[in-house]
Amino acid sequence: MKDKRIAILFLTIFIDLLGFGIVIPILPNLAKTMAITSHMSFNPDYAVGIIAAAFSVIQFLFAPMFGSLSDRIGRRPIILGSILVNAIGYFIFGIAGNFLILLISRIVSGFGSANISAAQAYIADITTPADRAKKMGIIGAAFGLGFVFGPPIGGYLFLAGGLYYVGIFTAVLCLFNFVLAFLFLPESNTNKSAHRRKASDTFKGMFQVWNIEVIGELFLINFIYIMAFSMMQVNGSVLWKEKYGLNEKEVGNIFGMIGVAGAIVQGLLIGVFSKKLGLKKMLLIGCPLVGIGLAIIPLPPNIEWFYINQTIAIILLSVGNGLLMTSINSLVSINSPAHAQGTMLGTLQSLSSLSRVVGPLMASFLYAQSKELPFVTAGVFMFGIFFLAIKLSKKLKSENISHA
Repeated sequence: MKDKRIAILFLTIFIDLLGFGIVIPILPNLAKTMAITSHMSFNPDYAVGIIAAAFSVIQFLFAPMFGSLSDRIGRRPIILGSILVNAIGYFIFGIAGNFLILLISRIVSGFGSANISAAQAYIADITTPADRAKKMGIIGAAFGLGFVFGPPIGGYLFLAGGLYYVGIFTAVLCLFNFVLAFLFLPESNTNKSAHRRKASDTFKGMFQVWNIEVIGELFLINFIYIMAFSMMQVNGSVLWKEKYGLNEKEVGNIFGMIGVAGAIVQGLLIGVFSKKLGLKKMLLIGCPLVGIGLAIIPLPPNIEWFYINQTIAIILLSVGNGLLMTSINSLVSINSPAHAQGTMLGTLQSLSSLSRVVGPLMASFLYAQSKELPFVTAGVFMFGIFFLAIKLSKKLKSENISHA
């Protein structure tokens, strides 16, 4: 029964994230182009950060509330409702004719995509601490597979029929996802909480986590890690188009390569890593791998060495992301009270969304100064949290590590 629910949840998350992956190779350059054609008063490079930050601001505000609400009313209604909202957001995206409508579409989709905390809590509901690290990898694997198929599909659809094809296809995909989840995804929360979460609790929760041993430091590491990675994720498309002359389809194929590597690592190797290394070593090894991978992305001076360089970067990022995502999520879950899994993981997700606000805005400013600067800066950040992780590893209890 548990395996069946895991399989259904994986498929549901995959379809949800496939829609997200479809817009990845299109959105940054589209935002910059629409900022120019809409005669916006700011630097067009800033439009890339603004469009990404708007999506993440909404996730930041609603992810913890959705997580807490799933503790009260169940995971299933949160997941189903958010899928429908996503369908609306992608439909608006497909008909966007200017920067303002594009911005509105991403705000709606940000609201609909604030459901990952409920999905994480669902996994926590049906797994034991000893098995959680491996099962938490389902979300990373779904992200990976979403990037395998989503970006190449998005690039192809955009070249074939423009923005309308992309938006309508993705909206229909979300509707199919809704039907699938409605029919086959049962409720997992059998111990519902009566706590009602207020909007202000989002901010209170971020300060309260510092009162829980280990959790506060893990939240800070996660914030900087997601911020650094989002600097690449948002500005990579623009760099590859403007510096190396790639079109949307070629950009989509690169993200697809990232997805393939990520799916292999998270779907097949995380269980091995968690048994052989333990969560502490996974955390320590992941930081420098991601740091090097981010920093080398803009190094080739021309297209001749581009693909060799990107292949090395993709391998480093995929392994590093797999190690970091699973170790952080698992350690937070293991050290959280059993009755507040949704709330704690929702707060973590919300903080991740806040980092995706800061990262793209910072990257767009840095990119306006130099195309290489966002990626090098992101690498420096990752080495900064590597030393923080070393310090944290001395405080981690050995029984937490053995739960991997």
